[in-house]
Amino acid sequence: MKQTPEISDVREFRAFLDAHGYDSATLSQRMGRARPPAAGEEQQMFDDSSEISTANVLIRLFLLGAPVDKVSIEEFIPAPVLEFCDQAGLFETSGDIVNGSIVIVPVEDLLFASDAFHMLGTEQASEFVLPASTHSANFLRLLTMRDPVKSALDLGCGCGIHALFAARHSITVVATDISPSAIWYTRFNAMLNGIDNVECLEGSLFEPVAERKFDLIVTNPPFVISPSESFVYRDNTMELDSFCQVLVGEAPRYLKLGGHLQMLCEWVEITGQSWQERITGWVRNCDAWILHTPPLLPASYVQQRSSDISGDAVNTGQPDTWLAYFEARDVRAVHPGMLTLRRRDGQNWLHIQNLTTDVVSEAGDVIADSIAAVDFLEACDDDSLLQATLSLADGVGAERLETDGNITGVYLKLNNALAVDAEIDGAVAAFLNLFNGQQSVQECIDQFGATTDADMGALRSDLLAILRMFVSRGFLVPVDV
Repeated sequence: MKQTPEISDVREFRAFLDAHGYDSATLSQRMGRARPPAAGEEQQMFDDSSEISTANVLIRLFLLGAPVDKVSIEEFIPAPVLEFCDQAGLFETSGDIVNGSIVIVPVEDLLFASDAFHMLGTEQASEFVLPASTHSANFLRLLTMRDPVKSALDLGCGCGIHALFAARHSITVVATDISPSAIWYTRFNAMLNGIDNVECLEGSLFEPVAERKFDLIVTNPPFVISPSESFVYRDNTMELDSFCQVLVGEAPRYLKLGGHLQMLCEWVEITGQSWQERITGWVRNCDAWILHTPPLLPASYVQQRSSDISGDAVNTGQPDTWLAYFEARDVRAVHPGMLTLRRRDGQNWLHIQNLTTDVVSEAGDVIADSIAAVDFLEACDDDSLLQATLSLADGVGAERLETDGNITGVYLKLNNALAVDAEIDGAVAAFLNLFNGQQSVQECIDQFGATTDADMGALRSDLLAILRMFVSRGFLVPVDV
């Protein structure tokens, strides 16, 4: 285990990194990316950092994971910084060659240290702490709601990315993890970024925070559905998706009224039970807003998960064994998603929204607005909805769909971070276009009804159902609510 350094030494190290352009904007400009190389990018990063300079030595050590000769290290890195890196365990020296034992990844204006990728080729691979550049880490980061709160919990903190971003809008943050290495990195990264309102506690699940309650819990837990327990950061010891089920079941005890849990998870669809039924059965005493991404068949899932880690000493399990594990348990598909729970007394609701594209910009406000939209609908019976005033949301775009020169419908896209879309026919498009924020729903239905021969009672029922769907998906928003 690395020794925890002095805060003053870590901040001097950060000042050195800043002075030599080790930040997201500068690295992106110089290297085309501010993250470790993906497969096929290594050579370009080697070429881009070929000139010997302080900046390129840092890039090779802490981003590219390449060896650097000791002579260059001593020439371009001052002795006090070298001494700090050696004492803190940030370097590994073998003869005249120095390797970084960590990677340092910029995310926005923060820096996050974690294990170097060459650890995946060693017997210590099971304890690997993921870098902040991973897709799942940034997917959850972008989806997290950022309203100011008093207390937040990052459960299974890893390198601390969610704890440190939560620290910006929380008075206090607790970061927990079963891995001592993860706790070390989170403490180190808090010091590296000058953040002093994060408390780090080692332990499993909610054990370290017994009897405490939070306004916000964020977690990217070890949710991979696997017959093995090879990697602490992604695997767990429970059957199928039971780990996520337990986490969802326990979370309300640690949420204040009105508090939210946001977690990434995967759950299975098994023969005789729909995936909707399965995840709905997990939720108690909370409203649930579920962002559902495209499912994977077992063969595709095993191929993806058995190849997302590589290294000479890495064993993710034999694909045939993994597939047999799924087949014996009648698994038809694996469903990934992000679950937002809100603890609330009374009659709770559950809403599922499908995501058809990746999330590349902050979406926390969009999720908060989506929850507010479902709240609005749950509070409205048909009579109340008829009296409401709705408007098309900002950012709704429409494109006519044509086949052989004939208009067959309209493609709607809501240009927000979730990029919600829908294909509708011309009649529904004409109806939605009536909602300009000036007329009540009743008035819009009457105006549309005057253009048809349909029975008004049946038409009103159909149109209200359509409105509820488009409000829940964000295309229509209530005015002055």
